[in-house]
Parts: sequence; C-alpha cells; structure tokens
Amino acid sequence: MLATNFAASRRINPAGASFKLTEAQVWKGLEIKARDPAKFIPSVTSSEVTKDTEKWVTRKVSFGGNPPITEEIEFFEGTIIYFNSADLGTSITNTLSYDEDGEMVLTFSFGGGIPGTQPSDQIPTRQELNKRIGAGVEHCIGVIRQLVENGTITV
Repeated sequence: MLATNFAASRRINPAGASFKLTEAQVWKGLEIKARDPAKFIPSVTSSEVTKDTEKWVTRKVSFGGNPPITEEIEFFEGTIIYFNSADLGTSITNTLSYDEDGEMVLTFSFGGGIPGTQPSDQIPTRQELNKRIGAGVEHCIGVIRQLVENGTITV
C-alpha cells in the first residue's frame, strides 16, 4: 500500500455529461458503492458485508488479491461516508459537496495510505496522484450514471 495522504475532486455534472445527476442519485450510488465496491473499484477482488444498518456498514474487502481487510463505514446522509480500516490504519472519505459555482463535486480523500496500491521506491507526484485518484472519482461518477440509466437507481 502506498503510504501517502491525498484527496482528489471532480465535478459530477461537467460540461458534456449525457444528463445531470441529482444529489439524491449520487448519494444512492455512494451507498451502493459502500456495500458493493467491486462495481466501482476495479482493484477490489472480493467484498462481503458482515453488518449493515442505516448508518453503519462493516465489510471485509480485498484489494488486488491481497488478504481481506475489515472496514467500518459510517454514513452522514447526503454529505460524507467514512471508510476506516484498523487493519491498515487508513481513513478514506467520499464527500459530496458543492463548488463556488453551485456545481456538485465528489471528493475521495485518503489518510494513512491508498489501498490497492503497491509501495514503490518513487512516491508519485501530486499531479500523478490527482490524475490517478481523479480517474477513480470519474469512474465512480460514470458507474452511478450507468446505474441511473439502467434503472438500478430510481430516486
């Protein structure tokens, strides 16, 4: 795991988007991502929810074929989801917010490391991390858009 801290944000409805996602649709998509991450995170090789309540989920998840880790996930409806792993000492957030123009923004932040990455002799630059993590944010938004289009998300 790459032991670095980083956050990347992307607009949810950039110019050229096929249709505008609503806040409720994005939030529902993030809830689905917390419970079934493989649809959203290509490096997830297995996931099992072991506890599920309205505000908390506990899951065992494997990244890149590594042994499973336990994540405690806490939901603050409409705004933020915390993913905490005592196994790795990591904290991840998925934050739904608005920029200065009133456009919805999705931010993924990583504290204590980025699961699914491998340590290397060379730490990526901030630009490389923004590109890599930003691509993950964009992929997540794309999956949510697909789930709306195919009728899985109906809010």
